[in-house]
Amino acid sequence: MNQLTVSKRVGLPVVLSIALAIGALAEEACRGVPDGYFVQNKNDCQAYFYCRDGKAQPNKCPNDLYFNELKQVCDYRDQGYSTVGHCSEGYLFDSTRMACHPAARVKCNTVQCPQQTNPSEIVYRPSVVRCDEYFICQSGMAIQKLCAPGLYWDPIQERCDLSQNVSCTL
Repeated sequence: MNQLTVSKRVGLPVVLSIALAIGALAEEACRGVPDGYFVQNKNDCQAYFYCRDGKAQPNKCPNDLYFNELKQVCDYRDQGYSTVGHCSEGYLFDSTRMACHPAARVKCNTVQCPQQTNPSEIVYRPSVVRCDEYFICQSGMAIQKLCAPGLYWDPIQERCDLSQNVSCTL
């Protein structure tokens, strides 16, 4: 068997595997999304999918522009992009997809904070997803906080404590 035959046999399965993975990513991106909506490609900040009839058509922003899903346009990088552990204004963290998405697309139990908070009183809210996560309410917004490794949030004592001292059923 010559080298050309071997490379064809090895190369074709690799190409097919990559194509199937991209197709699965595209179909997942448009699941539950209205027709005509553009969805950020979570593997490439410059790329996005155009969703029509549940199908995803891949596209890419030109030059050094990045796709801004909230505005539905290609934009400059510093205009509303998320960083690790923080979602930009208008975005929420989608724990099922492990990424920030426009708030309207995230289906979750959001932490409810009072609209008006007394600056001399701290309002805490427990997480509905993780035992080591809690939120501090400030001006009606929930600010995510995490306990140190090995500690869980105790909603009764309103502090982080050893995991064995906290009843967490999540």
